[in-house]
Amino acid sequence: MRKIFFLTALLMMVLTAVAFAEEAPAEENSPAEVEQNDEPYVYTSEDFKFSIMCPLKPVAVVQNPWQEPEKHGEMLVFANEGFDVQYGYIIQVNAFETDQVPDFNKGSVMSIGEYLKDLKEKGGYADARLVNITKDNKGVSAITADKIEVFDKETGEVEGEFVADKQYIFTFFRTPEGRCISIQLLSASLDKTFVDVYRGSVASFKDLSKDKKFNKKDKKDKKDKKDKKDKKDKKDKKDKK
Repeated sequence: MRKIFFLTALLMMVLTAVAFAEEAPAEENSPAEVEQNDEPYVYTSEDFKFSIMCPLKPVAVVQNPWQEPEKHGEMLVFANEGFDVQYGYIIQVNAFETDQVPDFNKGSVMSIGEYLKDLKEKGGYADARLVNITKDNKGVSAITADKIEVFDKETGEVEGEFVADKQYIFTFFRTPEGRCISIQLLSASLDKTFVDVYRGSVASFKDLSKDKKFNKKDKKDKKDKKDKKDKKDKKDKKDKK
């Protein structure tokens, strides 16, 4: 039951991601322009403690594009047409529970095989396979199906078919630091160039959750915010007197 719930949650990520793209800026930037004119950019998230090599500097960053409090991450927008995100990544830092998904590096062939089978049969994915994220770390790459059967909850029978207007690529993996990551490619085209760049970005992902220099800066920022708040509170109390 837990595994089915996880797969359903991932499918919901696919169906809702574009719905919140209206938070992207109105300035238009086409994928073709991105490919020809822009240089790679290392994006660092101070809120979610990671860095990733991007095809260019994001024109917008949307926190929690799912608008669900239990999910944590960001949508990096690289190109858009009006409110429609044409090119971007959605990165979730708590994408799955570690005890509900087999270890892609050390898990048994059978458990990983069953997981991939479930993704394709119950998770709304047309394909799912084990891939090398880096030389020392494996993950799962999956592409969403263009057609998804809709089941009746009471009878369990197929009652219709959902036809997706786009397909999306997901990569799921654990970092050496222990976090469970999902990186989704949003693209108007699954052209090989865009897919290859995306795979390079996934391989470049760094988990900064245990980075001493990063956490030291984070603590300093929190202290500065607290000091400013304390000063403001004291001033407000003084003004009231």
